[in-house]
Amino acid sequence: MLYQKMLVGKHPYIVMVGDAIPFECHRHPEIELSYCLEGEYSVIIEGKNQPLRAGDLLVINHMTAHEFAGKKPGVNRRLTIELSPLLLGDYFDSFSKITPRDNLLRLKDERDSNALYPELEGLLEETAGLHMKKTEFFGLEIQGNLYKISALLLRLLAEKRQTAMPASSFQEIEKIEQALQSIYEHYYENLDLETMSQMCGYGKSNFCKIFKRVAGDTFHNILTRHRVEIACLHLKESASSVEQIAGMVGFSDAKNFCRAFKKITGETPGGYRKKRAKRAKQ
Repeated sequence: MLYQKMLVGKHPYIVMVGDAIPFECHRHPEIELSYCLEGEYSVIIEGKNQPLRAGDLLVINHMTAHEFAGKKPGVNRRLTIELSPLLLGDYFDSFSKITPRDNLLRLKDERDSNALYPELEGLLEETAGLHMKKTEFFGLEIQGNLYKISALLLRLLAEKRQTAMPASSFQEIEKIEQALQSIYEHYYENLDLETMSQMCGYGKSNFCKIFKRVAGDTFHNILTRHRVEIACLHLKESASSVEQIAGMVGFSDAKNFCRAFKKITGETPGGYRKKRAKRAKQ
């Protein structure tokens, strides 16, 4: 799984319009809006498939694992917006407090209508158009639209009265991002809870609680999963032994590596390598 760094300090938002091409599983601290402009495509959120068709808006909360699956035949275009705390300020936390059970808004569906939908749909379509045309002051116009879109979404999501996990503050997200960066950049080292919690300025128990709330899973699970993902690359692309790969990705011994690998992938490292080698020859 990819981890994308926070936009803070670089850009307050990102707006993209393009073909609904596949993109591997990833997570990031920003709130992401995926709006289907034309055709249809699917987003897999935390392992659950969510199909989108023209006029559907999907709200993906911060640190939620998601990927874009293969697109359907024909023309499929989407508008992608990423909103950072730099843009939303205190309202970022307000957004984070609401994780609806159904975070899909079907703006063109009369059966799922709301008085605010036409205005929201108009703003999304206009934002996509501004991004494509890039007129003289399009950046200011887009940013103004993003404030309006965010306000409408907060009103719509509040109306649903659906709550889930407690909100994570911007400060907590920044601190946990340090631990996530350590996982993705230093996975091969001995990353223990004591060191990570001290680095983030928390006690061990508090760190575990906050990390899970922000990242959506435990520190140990995310670290182990990333190590196994890197190991998969080594198994496919190198001739290194299972024992060597275990050490390269940070496991103390081959036995623990094999146990973790099978738990996550359902296969042994040797079986995984043979199966991929066979596919490559076909």
